[in-house]
Amino acid sequence: MEKPNDIKRDSISVNYFLNTAAYSGLFSLLSVILTGQVSAASSLYVGLALGILSLFSRGSTVFIGSLIERFSTVSLTEAGFGFMVFSLLLLQPAMGGFIGFLFADLALLGLGLSLVNFALRGHIIATVKDKKIQASLFALVTMAANLGSAIGPLGSNYIYKAFGQTLFIAIIVGLYAFSALLAPIALTHHVFIRNEKSGEENTSSIVKTITDSLKSPGTVLAILAVFVGSIMNGQLFAGMALEFHSLSDSPVIRGLFYSIDAISVIALQMPVSKIISRNMTKEHNATSFIVKSLGIYGISFALFACGVSSYWWICIISLVVFSIAECIYAPLINIALVEAQPDKPLVDILNYRLIIAAIGESAGSFLGGWIVPALRPAGLTAWYWCALALVGIMPAVVTNQIRKRGQRIIRH
Repeated sequence: MEKPNDIKRDSISVNYFLNTAAYSGLFSLLSVILTGQVSAASSLYVGLALGILSLFSRGSTVFIGSLIERFSTVSLTEAGFGFMVFSLLLLQPAMGGFIGFLFADLALLGLGLSLVNFALRGHIIATVKDKKIQASLFALVTMAANLGSAIGPLGSNYIYKAFGQTLFIAIIVGLYAFSALLAPIALTHHVFIRNEKSGEENTSSIVKTITDSLKSPGTVLAILAVFVGSIMNGQLFAGMALEFHSLSDSPVIRGLFYSIDAISVIALQMPVSKIISRNMTKEHNATSFIVKSLGIYGISFALFACGVSSYWWICIISLVVFSIAECIYAPLINIALVEAQPDKPLVDILNYRLIIAAIGESAGSFLGGWIVPALRPAGLTAWYWCALALVGIMPAVVTNQIRKRGQRIIRH
């Protein structure tokens, strides 16, 4: 297997940077654009559109695994970028036409995003077998991706404010088109990602994993915790984006909302991970930490409810708290599901996690994209964030009380 040279490492990093900058820049404004042009018909359509996009961008590759195996990573990446460029070129007429056309267009965009993410990561895993080199490559591309996440929203909000929607979409299309041209340089070889089992066998195995999971209370708790957490995550580019965009006319402050999220995750991930590692025990397993993260999400939304009227700086504080919850939740979701079902094949658990996260984040995007525009004219969006705060805080409080009661029973 190949050892990536400096040119390849740099080209992969640039590809990740451009891809993530375009993605974060687009998503930071997409809910705003859809609300401005589609919600005149119904805010429900905005929620459905964002939910469909989230569902396809998160989980579409799970359901086309047997088809993906027939194409190389280069072909999958080029196809993904092609789908994204095509869908973005059709976005404006789709928003002004039949709503089903918009849903199909966003589904195609989501499929493209999913294919590119799958192929880029899969190519590194398939071609670089040395774990140290593999880890260094993933660390490098993660840094590039986080840098793109920090810069993308700032640039996109400035461009959107100064030059309008048409140029903004054109620049996003240009970034994706350039990334498509760079992909053959970054990936070099036509590598095929093949599973040991057939698509039919994998499907039946995942179905059995889902069925068996419903028989265990511990597994059900893990699933519910992961699902609720993914609903919370789904708010970032939907309801939270819509709220924050209305708090300031400054493109810098609007873009800062997403940049702070990316920067906070970079700064906090290692310290938070060390704290979790030191405190991980049989009683404090991955699921229990995920439940605690739900409480932190809840605190974030409670702060956000206080800031949505006019205090953008309170919303910034709430976003830092949101990032702390992300730092706990994101690294532990795979571990929690594996802990709950240790006898199941890892590939099934990973696909299972993708399904849960895709459905949860789609539901979160749907609710934020639908309810926030519906409540905003009456100035009632704070109630939505308070309700989400309770959904996050209550499970954390209840499970903490149950654990303390169990400890008292054991001592006596």
